Amino acid sequence: MGIFDTIFGRNTKIDTATKNELESWSDIVYTRKDLDMDDPVQRREYINSCLQQMEEAARELDVLEMEYNDVTSHLRDMEEIDALPPEQRAEINVCASRILESQEKQDKYNKRKNRITDAEYEHMERLEKEAVSGIKKLSEAENYQKKIRNDLKRLDGEHEAYLFRQEELQKAIDNSKNLIIIVGVALLLIIILLLVLQYGLGLNVIYGYMVAVLLAGGAVTLLYVHSTNAQLEMKGVKKSISRLIMLQNQVKIRYVNNTNLIDYLCLKYGVNSAKELTALYEKYLQEKKDREMVEDARKLLDANQKDLVFMLRHYRVKDPDIWLHQIEALLDHNEEVEIRHALNVQRSKLRKRMEYNRDVVAGNAKLEIEDMARQYPEYTQEILDMVSRYEDKYPNE
Repeated sequence: MGIFDTIFGRNTKIDTATKNELESWSDIVYTRKDLDMDDPVQRREYINSCLQQMEEAARELDVLEMEYNDVTSHLRDMEEIDALPPEQRAEINVCASRILESQEKQDKYNKRKNRITDAEYEHMERLEKEAVSGIKKLSEAENYQKKIRNDLKRLDGEHEAYLFRQEELQKAIDNSKNLIIIVGVALLLIIILLLVLQYGLGLNVIYGYMVAVLLAGGAVTLLYVHSTNAQLEMKGVKKSISRLIMLQNQVKIRYVNNTNLIDYLCLKYGVNSAKELTALYEKYLQEKKDREMVEDARKLLDANQKDLVFMLRHYRVKDPDIWLHQIEALLDHNEEVEIRHALNVQRSKLRKRMEYNRDVVAGNAKLEIEDMARQYPEYTQEILDMVSRYEDKYPNE
């Protein structure tokens, strides 16, 4: 395994439960089954929910595109170096060899035991300016991930509870209807019995009629009130389920984006957690302090490095300084391949996140809005006005 496998590698094993949660929470659901499109509040809430998804995707794309351009720029620098004429490449190789030779001489002064490996030190040195913000971002993302998971579990629980309540209410409505029928049939049988007693046996059953009608009327009234209340509650439950689905969609998007952010940051810094990155950064700072003690021995090394930066900049390399931390890649093709692979993996993950936000989040939300406009032409102008305000805010989307 090369050093860049160590730097950019990450344990990607996921337990089955977490994988199932990720697949469930990555699924963006659109449903207007229980949505009353004639209700302006529900209609605007639903459209705004779709537009908010597009807005969040747009913000995420802006950040991703900047990172994607940085990675792409580094790959282009590698292409520029590979495309140099042999004589110019030879100059760079000679300078790189001198740097390696200076580094070997410098190693003779380093008789102490290093706290971290050279690969880790060089990696953290290259990312030193981003390390503090990276620790903060990764810590915040991990904490936010816990909150999102809790929110999604809570929303899933609420969704299940509403579905269970909806089933209970439907059973109550059906039972009330059946009981009303039973009461009617019982009343009919009692009346027949009373008629038999009255005309067959000559008994006075007037009070029997009164009691039977009174009891049946009371029972039917209670059952009707119970059924009506259940139907009213059913409407509220359906409305709550619809709003809950919209809220779940928004949280799912945050969950997927935050999960991808954690994966990318861990890949970028070559760690598995913010705690590990913090420990690595602290070791780096101490190692840096120790190495300052032998600064005099670095003068020759610095001179050679300046020469290399000057040559690379002269040969149109956009970020020549980064090559000071990956000299081996200029001399060893295998090291260059590992770096290129690591950068391509980064770019692939960035592209995947960009495609998710552009095609799945923003694309599906846009298709949902267009479908609403087609199905409900009477509200087309209102929908267009809301979309127009969104496009004014994000003219390039």
